[in-house]
Parts: sequence; structure tokens; C-alpha cells
Amino acid sequence: MSTEKKPKVSIDFIYSDTCPDCPPARKAVERVTKDMPSVEVNYHRPKDVPEMVAEYDVTHVPTIIIDGEVAFVESVNDKELKERIEEAL
Repeated sequence: MSTEKKPKVSIDFIYSDTCPDCPPARKAVERVTKDMPSVEVNYHRPKDVPEMVAEYDVTHVPTIIIDGEVAFVESVNDKELKERIEEAL
């Protein structure tokens, strides 16, 4: 039996409480990642992570960053999100 750790993918989801596109995007992330134990999702408001906003030049929400790379801005669908995560695994 292997003792290797499973690969871990980090997703940063930047959202706003007043953004109409954020709840459906968040639901997509939750749906796609629910059966992926090696994926870690962190949710951030722009005001709480100004350094991340500056580093990734976040101008719109939602912004989804996968393993340090901006993957989606403003919208996401399950199929494309799943493909991007599987590429990162």
C-alpha cells in the first residue's frame, strides 16, 4: 500500500456578497469538488485579501484561481471547471 499523499489542488474563489454571478459559480465549485478530497477550496472577499487581488489583478468577481493561476472570471460551468481541476491533478 502506497504512503504517498494524494496530489492536492488549491482553489481560491474570490467573491462579493452583492455579486449576482457569485452564488451560482460557488454552487458549481461545490458540486464539482464535493467528491474530490484532494481539492481544497478557499473562499475570499476582495477586501479580506488585498494582496491576492493585487497579485492576480482581480477586477471582477467571481474570480477562480486554480493552483496560482486565474482560471475563470465572472462565470464558470461544471464541465470546464472539472476539466481544469483534473488537469491540475
